[in-house]
Amino acid sequence: MEALIGNDSNINWKTFKTLAEAQELIDQGVLMSWKDAKHVKKVLSDKELESLMTYFAVRMAERVESRLPEEILIESLLILMANCHEEAILNAFLEELVQQPNRMEACVTLVELAITVDVSESEHHEDIFSIAVALICELGQILQFIEKEYPGELQMDTNKLLDHISTYLLSVSNSNNNCIRLSLVHYFGTLEAGKSYKPGFNRIMGRFGHTILEHLFLLLFNKKTEAIALQFLLENVPFILEADNHCQKILHETWKYYMLKKPERFALFIQTLTNHLTAEDGANSIAARKVFLQHLGVLLKIVSEVNHKDLGREIMCAIGKFNNDPFRNDLIALIVKDKAIRENFRNICGKMIDATNGEQIVESADGFRSSKRGRKPSFAKAQKTRPIYQAAFLGHQQAARAS
Repeated sequence: MEALIGNDSNINWKTFKTLAEAQELIDQGVLMSWKDAKHVKKVLSDKELESLMTYFAVRMAERVESRLPEEILIESLLILMANCHEEAILNAFLEELVQQPNRMEACVTLVELAITVDVSESEHHEDIFSIAVALICELGQILQFIEKEYPGELQMDTNKLLDHISTYLLSVSNSNNNCIRLSLVHYFGTLEAGKSYKPGFNRIMGRFGHTILEHLFLLLFNKKTEAIALQFLLENVPFILEADNHCQKILHETWKYYMLKKPERFALFIQTLTNHLTAEDGANSIAARKVFLQHLGVLLKIVSEVNHKDLGREIMCAIGKFNNDPFRNDLIALIVKDKAIRENFRNICGKMIDATNGEQIVESADGFRSSKRGRKPSFAKAQKTRPIYQAAFLGHQQAARAS
């Protein structure tokens, strides 16, 4: 299908040579194919691609009343985005879209058509669908940011639009695509962060939380993917820690499994997450820190049962680092009273009450000193990446379950 709206010139997506010609093809309603997108990337520079994206946004806003031209335009847009994987290109489109005079109607149309688009090339449906979900998640993030930093700037009912976005995103939460699942975890996590009522986040975690956490921890314990997996986990585990009891059960079951299967790497993860949470020492993270401490208490009991002193040391050190959290002493008091926990574990914890050097107390305790010398193990470091890239990268990875 070369064009659904008259193409009177001889140019097409396979033969065009300039940005102006590409814009003309958009005006004529010529549908871009997956193969065409490869050619577009070769012909246009990054800056020209961004300009093309802003042109897509302007034309999309103009055509909100015309369903067929809008569907063609959005399918072409998604195909190009799925082949570019550049955030600057995606953001160029969204930033222009929210500046259009009819931005409310344009955004509503984008959400509806992007999520329900019936693509012409079915073999690329998964890639196009996952970028569509990522695009709508990014739209929601931009709307949240503008409304928070510049209240009233958009001059529209932003909350109504965010509800519209949530409705459509929840409708795709039964997808088995990990790119989509990771996008949804981050989107609803940020949308409902700090709220006691998390209908969207609790719902998606109830649907696929166990599967996606297992996927993430498999990638965390793989050298090739650990850096990006760690970034995603550090940014999103705090959202899970704020969620309902079912989410905590899913998290505990995942942590218990990998703690016993991969003790050294799991201990390193606990250390890293502890440092992340204690660095976020503000009112917004109180709930996450409190629930994390509760998780550590339960994990310590499991470690005590199998008498794994190295794991016990690392978990108690993690507890000791929460000097500024009053709940730390409450947790320690519960541990000390729990006769099901080994006495040597309880005695060390008891010494940490009101102590500002809890980690040092554990490290110097008889039977718990680390016998390892030299460089401490660490996760691979990678350049900081945005959530949209993390979801795309991690979602496409495959890993075998730990055995």
